[in-house]
Amino acid sequence: MIVLANRVTLDKRTLLTQIHTQLQTQAGTDAPVEQVRYYPSKANKLEVRATIHPDRSLDASYPVTTVQLHVSFDFPTEFAYDFYRIQWVDSDRELMLGWHQDETHMGLGECHFQLDYRGDTIHRAEAAFLDRHPRNVFDHRIAQLVDVVDGLTWIDGRPAIPDVTGE
Repeated sequence: MIVLANRVTLDKRTLLTQIHTQLQTQAGTDAPVEQVRYYPSKANKLEVRATIHPDRSLDASYPVTTVQLHVSFDFPTEFAYDFYRIQWVDSDRELMLGWHQDETHMGLGECHFQLDYRGDTIHRAEAAFLDRHPRNVFDHRIAQLVDVVDGLTWIDGRPAIPDVTGE
């Protein structure tokens, strides 16, 4: 068994601060990240939100100029695993996709991938449960997110995703 450093004492505020800092280092002129902030506020950190330039992040053209990355983690004591949501939010096209590791949709296991379009969930599938340090989970899912968004297609005016969402 491998014990990851600082995992026992890690809390939501500390983790979100670390993720905020990591994303902030990618912000600047001609960088993929434009702005990073806490939601709803720095004093009440529930989520980190970053404004992303998809063309720069994906190294490919994307039909809108900015999207949002929403990241939240929680460590409920009544569950044996961490909760998180890592989501790509394209408000211009009313599109949201990402991973939810939580207590919802348990028929799909501890973690699922979800694609929402125009306020409706149009795809939900089981995703690999990542029993890793939350920072490793974040890095892994962000790398996957690039592949998923890059593979996004539109069929009859509706988004469709590749089969790389469950890994």
